[in-house]
Amino acid sequence: MAKGYFAYEQKGSGICILRCYGNSGIVVIPEELDGLAVTEVSSYAFAEKIEKEPVNTSGYPCICGDKLEEVYLPRTVCRLGRYIFYNCQKLRKLSFFSNLGYIGAGAFTGCENLAFLEMYQLEGRSCLREVLQDLKQKVRVDCYRALEGKGEYASKASDGGEAELFGRFVYPEFFEEAVENTPARIISTQTHGMGIQYRNAFRNTQIVFEEYDRLFTTGKYNMDFINIVDMAISRLRYPYSLEEESRAEYADWLWQHLREAAAVLLEQQEREDLRWLIETFVTDIGQIETILEEAKKQEDTEAISMMMDVKHRRFPARKKKFCL
Repeated sequence: MAKGYFAYEQKGSGICILRCYGNSGIVVIPEELDGLAVTEVSSYAFAEKIEKEPVNTSGYPCICGDKLEEVYLPRTVCRLGRYIFYNCQKLRKLSFFSNLGYIGAGAFTGCENLAFLEMYQLEGRSCLREVLQDLKQKVRVDCYRALEGKGEYASKASDGGEAELFGRFVYPEFFEEAVENTPARIISTQTHGMGIQYRNAFRNTQIVFEEYDRLFTTGKYNMDFINIVDMAISRLRYPYSLEEESRAEYADWLWQHLREAAAVLLEQQEREDLRWLIETFVTDIGQIETILEEAKKQEDTEAISMMMDVKHRRFPARKKKFCL
């Protein structure tokens, strides 16, 4: 997005974004404006209504509320204001660097469809746990190694170089229930769902991978089947700090539920996970045939074509020999 698409002001030695304008639901915050680093995005910046609306000289509509779909923050941004994404119900993806130092109260209130986080890992403190605690729905987190000396993204929405996707983690949903103790007139909050346990698998702001993976032992019996498929495949595809015992547990579960897992991937249109499953995970032609049967059952011609190609490459037909 160009300079003219933003309303902003100088704060100290940096720039604070007040509003964003354009015809797209995708917002890419720049690293610099007027030669100064963009260090902050103000309170209610993407909310439908704001207390004091800045003057819009761009000629474009404000990207806020239900118009917002994706946001990409540069590494220079270290502060997000209060209720910045208030009631942005169509926001589905947020990309940021791990060095966010301050996230205001209620930042993600009303963001029930924010399902994808893309985090670029820098040395030092990480903000991931703080972000996840405010999101009660299922969230998939892709963790990248930030490129040395670069603030640009490695995502499709920017011109940055390719960064390494080293880990993908699935955080299942949880919900809180207010329970009233009538005689004592006390209201307590009870939390339900494995999601809160996964969100607590942190130490000193960093993911504790052994704790995260250990939760699968009970989680595979207590989570939604789709979440289990996503979690198992994510850890096996990107096995960062994955111990052998946990790797075997994820793999054993996936072997036992291969056809059902393939059905989920087909229904969810998860093409890359499906390709990984048949190119890397399965070990014999019979397993590919099992997955092919599911694709045929769902009449997914694109998946069938892709799987037939992989099948012929991995298990080429033997030429018949004839003796005269």
